[in-house]
Amino acid sequence: MKNGLVEWKGVKVETLRRLGISLLTALVIFLFCIFAPPQTEFFDKIGMELAVLAIALFLCRFPIGTYLMVNLFLIFPAAGSILKLYDRFPGYDRVVHYISGLLLGAIGIYLIEWIFKRLSLPHEPFVVILFGGFFSFAGAGFWEIIEFLTDCILHMGVQHGNTDTMGDIVAGYLGSVSFQLFKCFEYRKCFSRERIRNFFKGQPASTDSDPNPAAAQGISAEHEAAKAER
Repeated sequence: MKNGLVEWKGVKVETLRRLGISLLTALVIFLFCIFAPPQTEFFDKIGMELAVLAIALFLCRFPIGTYLMVNLFLIFPAAGSILKLYDRFPGYDRVVHYISGLLLGAIGIYLIEWIFKRLSLPHEPFVVILFGGFFSFAGAGFWEIIEFLTDCILHMGVQHGNTDTMGDIVAGYLGSVSFQLFKCFEYRKCFSRERIRNFFKGQPASTDSDPNPAAAQGISAEHEAAKAER
């Protein structure tokens, strides 16, 4: 009973923190709308506020740190669209797409690690890094598709030609690669010849050199228990 109450209080505090982050982000975007130049479209203003709601719905299960970083990131494209920083600073758009590549890589890695844990599979750093990179690559391309459809349907002039589109995708890819290089450094102890050879042979990974051996052993134990039950 006591443990359940403590757990419930922890969930409540976590929910209040997320709510506070979302409200603060929405308030900052609202201030942008107040000081927006006259040429700012209404869709730019309301669209960014809706983005805050979308983040609250789709990332409600993610770690609080990731939730905070995504909300902080949202302020940059909001400032670019509402305050017209994209027009004032030509390189601003590239910086935003680069940061988005970093965040998408982090989200992709969280998803694959959640899948490993959910299915009681052994933690495999190679798959984690590859999935995070490909998830980020796909996100960069998908965003450009959204911009293209927005231009076709609403005629908002979001994209400015093939060079602009490809430049945005490359910036996002560079952000993703930067994050994956960081993860490679974090998992550097796992890149032994034996582990690489076992990976390509389809053999289970050893947890001796895992950066987080306790977690990896826990997952492996769950995997073995699930196999025994079957």
